[in-house]
Amino acid sequence: MFALLLLCAFVSASHGARILGVFMTPSYSHQVVFQPIWKELSLRGHQVTVLTPNPLNDPTLTNLTEIDLSFCYKAWDNYSIATLGAKEHSSSEEIKKLSEAYLAVSEVQLSHPEVQDLLKNNSKYEFDLILVEFLWPVMYGFKDIFKCPMVGIASLPLTGTANEAIGNPNNPALEPEFTLPFSTNLSFKERVISTIFKVLFKVGAKVSLRPKMEKISQKHFGNIRRLEVIAQDVSLVLVNSNLALQNVKPLVPAHVELSGIHIKEPKPLPKDLKTFMDDAKEGVIFFSLGSNIKSELLPEEQVNKFMNVFSQLPYKVLWKFENENLPNKPNNVEIKKWLPQQDLLHHPNMKLFITQGGLQSLDEAIRSEVPILTIPFFADQRYNSHHLAQSGGSLSIDFHSFTEEEFKEKIVELISNPTYKKQITKLSKIASDQPMPALEKAVWWIEYVIRHDGAEHLKYPGVDMPFYQYFLLDVIAFMAGTVGLMFYILRRIFKHVVVTYKVFSKLVGPLSNSIRPEKSHAE
Repeated sequence: MFALLLLCAFVSASHGARILGVFMTPSYSHQVVFQPIWKELSLRGHQVTVLTPNPLNDPTLTNLTEIDLSFCYKAWDNYSIATLGAKEHSSSEEIKKLSEAYLAVSEVQLSHPEVQDLLKNNSKYEFDLILVEFLWPVMYGFKDIFKCPMVGIASLPLTGTANEAIGNPNNPALEPEFTLPFSTNLSFKERVISTIFKVLFKVGAKVSLRPKMEKISQKHFGNIRRLEVIAQDVSLVLVNSNLALQNVKPLVPAHVELSGIHIKEPKPLPKDLKTFMDDAKEGVIFFSLGSNIKSELLPEEQVNKFMNVFSQLPYKVLWKFENENLPNKPNNVEIKKWLPQQDLLHHPNMKLFITQGGLQSLDEAIRSEVPILTIPFFADQRYNSHHLAQSGGSLSIDFHSFTEEEFKEKIVELISNPTYKKQITKLSKIASDQPMPALEKAVWWIEYVIRHDGAEHLKYPGVDMPFYQYFLLDVIAFMAGTVGLMFYILRRIFKHVVVTYKVFSKLVGPLSNSIRPEKSHAE
């Protein structure tokens, strides 16, 4: 028996690929999507090396090497991402702030000694595949360094430029950028805004952002292709999305949707939390703003509004709060720095989830069939909140303008009106009804690319076409020119016929009069 297990292990290892994973974003909500993938690949016998700000540090994963980039959280925090939504701002201001943060994080990560060793001594490393977070193009340079296929993984919906890279249709009237505060059933005004935003974002990125990314790329990767060209060379992209939270749209084969890859089987709650939940006969409201928005950094005025409303409710409130001290905290409110969110949402006494509207948090609440109140701050949160509210599964408030009356009214409405629970249950069935578990699907497609040496056959030919050919501008111009030429020729012919007829009429008129016979006297 032991010999058989040893043989199986040897066979598995012999077929294992050498995989480099590059997952740069210093945000736990991003990393929880990637972690199960690199863990499972290592368990299946692949030799996996990962660059991440959130290493698993699991000594049992003998095929896994993690380069710890957690120090980059400091560079990320320097740009006040945790308070980005606390003040009113435009989408363009938000993109500018996030772009600056990503540029800074790229620089410090690529300058790290272990990463520099990969780059400068790349001849001693060999990889069969690159896995990369398909969000920030600077890191795509690893593909050209190690000259192997690349698979992208996205924890969010794809940006417009990412969709273009793989050939997905990207109509601004139907698919607005996820940084905009609307998602579906766009009004005329929203379609105008979406179109203008798309054009300005593309022009602004090309003029301002891309040169900065290329500068960092050339500094650390050397003479490689332009980043937008490398992006188009991706074999496929695994996207964390599902029909419960995204619009239906046509997709190319290189776009593979995953649903709830970070969702785990619920575990028993710690004793103190179990007691808290079990004893809450009226029910519990769970309030968490995710890993990026810190409740302790919110304006005091808004925090007081939350507490005043909570004190008027018959429910217990469990609030993820990063500080152990919250002055004037109501008796029915319990605060904790960290909470097992997925396990709590599954408890039968959970009545409502108040969240910032991050994709992973919404997915967890929907799977647990808990009504949702969103308070979106930035990035995709406003888009997600709008989409879920449009589907009838949630309500939302504006953090900057909400009143205590509105906050209380919407909490009561969500808990007391069974329509929301019913709709969330419907969405849960849609999100959960998949042909295979998300992790199995992700690993299968990654190994598919390895088996087919990059799976070039999945690439959509439209990616390599110039835009004027893709949108048939040359064909339209040819047809318009041909029709115009035909009209011009016909007009010239018609004009020539008319002139000829007039000349002929002038010549024939007098001649016919001269040869007309005279009438006789008898007549």
